[in-house]
Amino acid sequence: MKRLIVGSVVFALIAALTIWVAFGTGQRSGSDDRNAPAGQGAPQERQGSRSIEEVLRSVGIQAFSGPQTRIDFELPDLTERMRSLADYRGQVVFLNFWATWCPPCIEEMPSMQRLADELRDHGLVVVAVNVQEDRSTVEPFVDDLELTFEILLDRRGRTGQSYGVRGLPTTVLLDREGHVMATKLGFAVWDAPEMIDALRTLLRER
Repeated sequence: MKRLIVGSVVFALIAALTIWVAFGTGQRSGSDDRNAPAGQGAPQERQGSRSIEEVLRSVGIQAFSGPQTRIDFELPDLTERMRSLADYRGQVVFLNFWATWCPPCIEEMPSMQRLADELRDHGLVVVAVNVQEDRSTVEPFVDDLELTFEILLDRRGRTGQSYGVRGLPTTVLLDREGHVMATKLGFAVWDAPEMIDALRTLLRER
């Protein structure tokens, strides 16, 4: 009889222990599941706190890492009115160097126009600097593409040289004081959603 009682007690203890382990493990597993979203959210938090350099790099724009550089210029627009860097003070300047003989330059300009329309009221000014061509060559392209952003003429190519332009198209981003912030060599779809988002972030930060 005693053996039967002892056996029953032992069986009960083993059963209780088994149930405790099962439920205890389940609770810990549930706790891990509850913690999982926080763990998954961590990369999003890091993404939200990315530096402006990382944001630009994600869309193919290289942040300028040298000392603050401000390169003044004075160039005529298509009406021969002279424009200088000081005229754009207080705005982030999208300075694009291009030529009519450059197919990628012409191809990206409609997206530049849409970019200018999208972010004009947010502090971005788009300025396209034609390199080493005259007004009679440039103006028909501008009219044909219905461009409304500012076009300047770098007839001798000196401004492009000052900004270190080695190929076309090249885009240089200037901060609100006129310092070089970043550069992009080559074609881009400037109104792509990820590009717009990156430049919006830039405008908020700088």
